Amino acid sequence: MNFLTASKEQKGYAEEMVILDETKKLFKYSLSNSLDDIKIAIYERTGCNINLEYARWKINPRLSISVKHLMNTHRVNYSMTTDIREKTKFIVINMRVGDNWFITGYDEINGVFYNWDIIKTLSKVIDLIKDHFSEDDDAE
Repeated sequence: MNFLTASKEQKGYAEEMVILDETKKLFKYSLSNSLDDIKIAIYERTGCNINLEYARWKINPRLSISVKHLMNTHRVNYSMTTDIREKTKFIVINMRVGDNWFITGYDEINGVFYNWDIIKTLSKVIDLIKDHFSEDDDAE
């Protein structure tokens, strides 16, 4: 179920409310063929300026059929939504290249949005440091 909330002519990108088939949860999506327009939509929703030029894209085999349908209907290559999960704000950006679907995203930590790859890398470093210090404690 889709509800058009703003025309592309007004903002440079379209917005629609979508109920995802898989979760039955309602999300507001921004849609465009321009990554710059998606960047503007992110700023309008979050107040944060996210540099998407160096975004790390991963193949997304689990993209909701609702989002695929929405992007196909609007004939766009990018979609974006924001939400809160476990008290953490996040941004999800989808990209279509031919028949392939990709995803990148950001989580907010202390008012700053960090790419998921950076968060994953830093979490791994923290785990390694914890392991190192627990080994030192065991040696004493």
